[in-house]
Amino acid sequence: SFNIVLFVHSIRIGDKEIGDGNPCYFVAEIGGLFKNFDEGKRLIDSAIDIGIDAIKFQTLEAETITTKSNYFHLEVTGKISQYDFFKQFEPTKELQKQIVEYAKDKGVTIFSAPSHIKDLEIMKELELPAYKIGSDLAHHIPLLIEVARTGKPIILSTGMCNLEEIRESVHAILAAGNDQLILLHCVSDYPAKIEESNLMAIPTMKKEFDVPVGYSDHTLGINTSFAAAILGANIVEKHFKHPSNQSAPDDIHAITPEEFSKLIQNTRDAEKSKGNGIKIPTESEKKNMVENRVSIISMKNIPKGTTITKDMIDIRRPGTGLAPKFFDEVIGRKAKENIPMESPITWNILD
Repeated sequence: SFNIVLFVHSIRIGDKEIGDGNPCYFVAEIGGLFKNFDEGKRLIDSAIDIGIDAIKFQTLEAETITTKSNYFHLEVTGKISQYDFFKQFEPTKELQKQIVEYAKDKGVTIFSAPSHIKDLEIMKELELPAYKIGSDLAHHIPLLIEVARTGKPIILSTGMCNLEEIRESVHAILAAGNDQLILLHCVSDYPAKIEESNLMAIPTMKKEFDVPVGYSDHTLGINTSFAAAILGANIVEKHFKHPSNQSAPDDIHAITPEEFSKLIQNTRDAEKSKGNGIKIPTESEKKNMVENRVSIISMKNIPKGTTITKDMIDIRRPGTGLAPKFFDEVIGRKAKENIPMESPITWNILD
């Protein structure tokens, strides 16, 4: 095994930092969810509207991604030739160029994932700011080395991998001279079962590799992605669909603009609520402490010189008197002055 320790706590992609101490970075996965430029534009526009951080698509050719005798046996597809399936969704080079150019013109970060080492040719032409590596290629060491040599940030999904395989992949990338690495926990099933999500792998991977770690989500809905963000995922990738586009197999675990917007807003609210971990009263609480905390209060008029007995005082609001912990110490003291009924008891009015 390799003993990998990185001292890179955040990675910059475009104008945003990804890592602890930064907002969760949201990636809309649109690969397979558009078949033409109009559908791609629709996805990009709606992603921008909801405040997405980046858009990701897939660079693939059916000819190089699989053999013709290989089949899917998925809930969403049934038994189907992988070659025939990918042939339906392979984006032409021209379409990829159009999509990338449109996203860049709109000012949103866009990148892709290769499915074969030959795909890197067109990806280099597109001048993408980062490379996503899907879980199917997570242990494709020759590809990882080639991508690492681009010097661009790498987002590596780790579905179907154990920790030792991830170590080997991380070592290969580092050894190739690239330390701009983000790992994604992932469960490669479509749709993935919530009970198999194993989100605690996210902090495990952070501790093991000391790099930003996120989550590529294939479960239904937004709850698992939100839970991942709460557990410290630095990046969340989720399939993104538009109701006006043609239906696609990934529709089942893709989310709509409304759902993605809710996921982002819920996460931003949760980020605001985290605080710094120091348990002290807030500024708002300090104002409320006077009226809403309790202290020692006189329950009757107490003339000057009177020895205070238990029946003369009580503990109730407001909190401007002595703290309740001094209750027994007050008993037996004498009043230095006349103490009106329902007055806070303080040391300066006692002998």
